[in-house]
Amino acid sequence: MKKPKVSVVVPIYNVEHYLKECVDSILAQTLKDIEVILVDDGSPDKCGEIIDEYAKNDRRIVAIHQRNSGYSTAVNRGIAVARGEYVGIIESDDWIESDMYEKLYRSAQKYQTDITKGGFFKYNSMLPSGKQDEYFVSAGNIDLRNAPSGVFNVEKWPEIIGFHASIWSSIYRADFVKKIKIPETAGASYQDFPFMMDAMTRANKISVVKKGLVHWRNDPIQGNSTSARGKKLLLMAKNTKTGLEIIRKNGKYEVVKEAFYAHALWSNIGFFYKIERQYKAEYYRKLQEIFADLRGDRSFQYKYFRKEDKIAIKALLKYKSWHPFYLSHVFGGVRRKISGLLRG
Repeated sequence: MKKPKVSVVVPIYNVEHYLKECVDSILAQTLKDIEVILVDDGSPDKCGEIIDEYAKNDRRIVAIHQRNSGYSTAVNRGIAVARGEYVGIIESDDWIESDMYEKLYRSAQKYQTDITKGGFFKYNSMLPSGKQDEYFVSAGNIDLRNAPSGVFNVEKWPEIIGFHASIWSSIYRADFVKKIKIPETAGASYQDFPFMMDAMTRANKISVVKKGLVHWRNDPIQGNSTSARGKKLLLMAKNTKTGLEIIRKNGKYEVVKEAFYAHALWSNIGFFYKIERQYKAEYYRKLQEIFADLRGDRSFQYKYFRKEDKIAIKALLKYKSWHPFYLSHVFGGVRRKISGLLRG
């Protein structure tokens, strides 16, 4: 069989209400030469039936069923069987622009990249009209629209390490990505963090399509049962430590440390807020281990940190109790929001 230009891997669990919108947006791509790999991760709802029906009606679709093993296992399995020149990943409760893969593929071909990444929108139906679907910029104001034009790598633009992992807004050269796996931490959220660290610090050639291509669903009423709860939130710290070990192994620590630690804080702070009080001390100790190298690093400039981020890390490195870290970030964020409202 002819090799497709792009294989799209869709890990699926308990998203019956959103799945058709997602798959339909993939099948409507202007780039028709695609393979769509739908991986049912033992979903308890009707997702398995839905993907089988799609597979009957479109021969570009491969339906895979497995017992529930988690997001990482589903993505890794999909990548392993992908036949395309490039591989993309889409989360099954999101949807994409019709020209997404055509734009990414053209850029990847033009620059012969390992990774080509697109911008995306953060969708929240509970926000006021006009703000429900906004182009995503990271907490530290890292914006993909400021990425270099043409081809680059992390040495040229380390900010990409500080940006959201969003591995689902990219395509990857198949022979490149098949050497990388998402560490299997079943039950964790943001499992793509270490994958992103590995891919970006291995890539010799990266390009960016600055248009928003994915609509990343963030509805608070979404009820996505893949989100971590309780003690499983501690797995974010584990994934962050794995990401740190990866950038060291790949020889890029000094190049990307400013962006890495900013991303590490932004991705963990929400989980730290959310986790139950009885686990906060354990989470705090894990964060202290991750950020320990900053104690003696006089070259670290907190380049991508907001004021409250820097204060919180100073507290993390100084105090045994988690309370100063927590409170400094909470009140720092409140002060910033109030200042923004007053300026507005």
